[in-house]
Amino acid sequence: MTAKSLEAPAITADQVRDFLKAHPDFIKNNLDVVADLAPPERDLGNGILDFQHYMLKNLQKDSKALKSRYDVLIDFCRDNMSVQMQVHHAVLRLIRTRNLEQLLEVLTLDLVSLFDVDVVRLGVESETRFDTSYGEQNYSGIIFIEPGMVDSALGKKKNVLLIEDCTVNRPPGFEQVFADCESLIQSCAMLRLQLDMVDRNVVLVFGVRQKDRFHPGQGIELLHFLAQIVTHQLDMYLNDLAI
Repeated sequence: MTAKSLEAPAITADQVRDFLKAHPDFIKNNLDVVADLAPPERDLGNGILDFQHYMLKNLQKDSKALKSRYDVLIDFCRDNMSVQMQVHHAVLRLIRTRNLEQLLEVLTLDLVSLFDVDVVRLGVESETRFDTSYGEQNYSGIIFIEPGMVDSALGKKKNVLLIEDCTVNRPPGFEQVFADCESLIQSCAMLRLQLDMVDRNVVLVFGVRQKDRFHPGQGIELLHFLAQIVTHQLDMYLNDLAI
């Protein structure tokens, strides 16, 4: 027996017609099929055309466009739910920390895996310069940046900055924040942390090696919420050290 003989025979138009006659409710129970059917054209004579044909074609086109937008909306909702769960897990870990060391461990280690990013940096504005070089195995950690850099990068009012392509659009201080790994980062997110008790500007940054991972069209509410939690914890622990 050859492979060709195993192929199912082609369905003929007469078989389709007989099937539909035997199952008159088929179209009613499978309305999605209508969107793929070619509506019949009718010429009523004397130059009169049946506009139902064109109306049905437009309805089919609109139906397909609506389904496409619906699918995009479903994907967006799924992505948003995934991000929401990630932020919730991160917040739980942050509020369970008991000291600065634990907080920094969550920020620079746990958040990398939770958000599936390559680098998490905590940029602290300081007039004193400290040596903070990193190796290739772990680029995440604390980096000390020049005073005023947070405002230069995010502006006076913006608290979250999303950059889809860092090779095209690099904010001020990018090389400082991502020192030792700036060539790796293709897309990044910057979150302002305004520490009131210790009076210091800090920026929490996420960097990835894929372009478009972060982009201005994304919602920032969850990231803003995350920044508020980190701000509270970091400000509290640093203030305790100063006392």
